[in-house]
Amino acid sequence: MLDEPRSGRLAAWGNALIAGLVSPDDAADHITGDDAAHRVAGLPGESGPVGLTLALGRLRALGARGLRVALPVPGHPLGLSGPPEFNARALEAEEAVLVTGAALGLVPRVREAGPAADVPAADRHVEVVWD
Repeated sequence: MLDEPRSGRLAAWGNALIAGLVSPDDAADHITGDDAAHRVAGLPGESGPVGLTLALGRLRALGARGLRVALPVPGHPLGLSGPPEFNARALEAEEAVLVTGAALGLVPRVREAGPAADVPAADRHVEVVWD
């Protein structure tokens, strides 16, 4: 279990990358930490989900000037300014990252593939997909 929202780590280390304080690889390592692998889907110019290092570089190339955390809860959609579909996904996840300068928003969802849930976690593939 994570001690902090995934969006907080993505925003903090993504902002460090944008500021030129860390490399894309270092930022990706710190964002992921002990969590499952992270991928980003829906980026302009990419046909499918990409790894976090490539995604961070792509965000910078798309003009990202900063990443902002939104931690909405039902009845209090603090920080959300996106279209209704995005806001609904962010409310369900209770977190999102808004990309300043690139008009994008990212919401994490955990995907599992493999045997049924009663099989040990080591036998299942788990990843975090931001889209």
